[in-house]
Amino acid sequence: MIYGPAICALELSSIALGYSLIDKAVKKAPVKILEGSALTPGKFFILLNGDEASIEEARGEMHRLIGQCLLDDVYIPQLHEEVLPALYSQSQFKVEESLAIIETATICSGFLSSDAAVKNADVHLIDFKIARGIGGKSYFFVTGKLEEVAASVEAVNGILSTRGTLLRTEIIARPHDDFLTHFF
Repeated sequence: MIYGPAICALELSSIALGYSLIDKAVKKAPVKILEGSALTPGKFFILLNGDEASIEEARGEMHRLIGQCLLDDVYIPQLHEEVLPALYSQSQFKVEESLAIIETATICSGFLSSDAAVKNADVHLIDFKIARGIGGKSYFFVTGKLEEVAASVEAVNGILSTRGTLLRTEIIARPHDDFLTHFF
């Protein structure tokens, strides 16, 4: 599924421009289109995957043409291997001792913070939801030992503190079996 270690994600205020930018990006560099879709509330989301040089080249071409329509974007040259499987409901991990739920205001912040959460603590990403039906937000779940889950939340706080896009974090120690049965 993964074409390369790098991703770029962009959120735009123009749907028409979004489609045009994807075409220009794939003409500029050999990147894989993972997502390109209109989202509520009237935004367009782009997610490209590839090797670092190709993603940088495609992203540069899109940034050259975006103008005032850019709402948020992120470039991650070495995306953690658990992020894309969690996004596409292919995570193989089960809830362990503790669980954290992290909610962000944008999709791009979700990518940035989910990557940071699993890179900075001994946790696993078990689910990652973006935009659809949640007003353009994102949220994800990490699991592990309580102290590791807390460390991952601290990493998220650190990486998103300057963006101002972290909406809320919650840690659930020893989730109840009924909770786990219903949600996982």
